Amino acid sequence: MNRLTLKIKYTAKVLCFIPLLCAGGSWGAESLNVSTSLSPDDPVYKGLQSFKKDVESGTHGEIKVKLFSSGQLGADNELLQHAQAGSNVAVVVDGARLAQFVPEFAILPAPFVFKNYDALKKFINSPIFAQWNEKLTAEAGLTALSFNWYQGARMLITQKPVTKPADLSGVRVRALEAPVTIETIKCLGGSPTPLSWSEIYSSIQTGVVDAAEAQPTAIYGSKLYEITKYITRTEHIHLMTGIIVSQKWLETLSAENQKILKEAASKNGELASENTINVGEKMLQEMASKGMTVSKVDVQPFIDACKYVPEKMGLSAAQKQVNSIIN
Repeated sequence: MNRLTLKIKYTAKVLCFIPLLCAGGSWGAESLNVSTSLSPDDPVYKGLQSFKKDVESGTHGEIKVKLFSSGQLGADNELLQHAQAGSNVAVVVDGARLAQFVPEFAILPAPFVFKNYDALKKFINSPIFAQWNEKLTAEAGLTALSFNWYQGARMLITQKPVTKPADLSGVRVRALEAPVTIETIKCLGGSPTPLSWSEIYSSIQTGVVDAAEAQPTAIYGSKLYEITKYITRTEHIHLMTGIIVSQKWLETLSAENQKILKEAASKNGELASENTINVGEKMLQEMASKGMTVSKVDVQPFIDACKYVPEKMGLSAAQKQVNSIIN
């Protein structure tokens, strides 16, 4: 073996330590690097651990899955760009992130469109949503292994009581860096401040933002009960997410392994969603026991204030499609 061959093999092995630059997690196996902004304690992350186990077992080790929690692998939008280029990365994201490719996806996290998990699940399983996923593949080269990873109902986390939109006037609320989420914060009464979820604790602690909105599991996982006082159960968004991968990368796998990936994603998404619902209430109770005030309010003033959002965001047609399924 000559020196040039040795050098090439050494270089390839070094590059494998950079997950996005090498498809093979080990020699003779494909690897899939799965990223989420959620903490390892979150039910969704635990579901991803089961997904990993099922994929590696089902493919007899032909696909190795590596999980990255708390945004360790990078920002969601950057990772989606890597996936578009064909990298072996999967990103757990919601419709707000995907709306840059298929605008209709933004209706999923629009305020008060879905009353509960069952309504959202019904739409996700519809032919209309399947068409949106096909459009995502055609427009962006991305596809959802499954889009049934429910993260819970989003609520307001503040330093003062909130019972109506006016109570959030002048309050800087963390927002996902997406137009529909920014507009949602505005209609709820707050001043949106875009930043990544991984920065939320330090941003509240240092006064960059005053408040946030999130689901119970994320609030608990990020330990916001240590630095905030109130949770208001507006439930303005029921957050559904999916495991998004590169269609180009997916097509490098055998048909059987593609099937195993999708079935494992769907099965564990369902289980993780049920677990999220079960532990969400327990986490709210535990945060209340730690000193937070958790309260229900009349959400009608918030619903009325947010009615304009779908039309302003160009989502009237998408909303009609949703209503045709869930109503």
